[in-house]
Amino acid sequence: MIPLYFKIYQQVKDDISNNVYPANSFLPSENELVAQFHTSRDTIRKALAKLDEEGLIQKRRGKGSQVISHQLRHFPISGLTSFHELKQLQKFQVVTEVPIFERITVTTGTKNITLFPVGTPLFHIVRVRIIDGIHSVIDEDYIRSDVISNLTKDIAQHSIYEYIEKSLNLSVAYAEKTITAQLITNRDRELLVGLPEEENRLIQVESQGYLADTTYFQHTIARHRPDQFQFDEFARRQTT
Repeated sequence: MIPLYFKIYQQVKDDISNNVYPANSFLPSENELVAQFHTSRDTIRKALAKLDEEGLIQKRRGKGSQVISHQLRHFPISGLTSFHELKQLQKFQVVTEVPIFERITVTTGTKNITLFPVGTPLFHIVRVRIIDGIHSVIDEDYIRSDVISNLTKDIAQHSIYEYIEKSLNLSVAYAEKTITAQLITNRDRELLVGLPEEENRLIQVESQGYLADTTYFQHTIARHRPDQFQFDEFARRQTT
């Protein structure tokens, strides 16, 4: 005989899958679930505990049980695709905020971060990607202003690569990328509004971008919410 708590768990799980309870919404309160299923609070708590164990909900103190989003965004690691292009391909809604847009010159300190020589003039740009209403990614770019000229905040908000290729007639050719898991900083929490309190790491993709003539023009540090993205790569075994 199937325990009642398991039947309730399965029903709520199905409701989550069928979008009766959408991602980031809250389940009915324990009292409401007790009334709905005509059972005890302990039985409801067992069902909720199983949903929590499977990562379907997250308990929020004073708020209840929130449905966790499992809609992953696919980012091809081997490709060079802008957010503007990904938005069109994957049909998600993106709002880009640009909290920092400034000109800087590489110092000894920033040389270690960007790998550009001391004295190189740069655009320093920080963008926050809000995807389908969720603050999901922080993109921090260091772009050579002597190579990519006349960038503006409006261009950064739309598509830097589109500007480079269509307005400057330059070809972005390839990038070297490194993926790591990094501890969350105070700035991450300030910019990624709604980041779960229990989350302590982000996925960081650090890349160096090159033009077709092999000019190193861009250093990017992208910090992703791990519950929002799946990174895809195609690998072929090398024969000897």
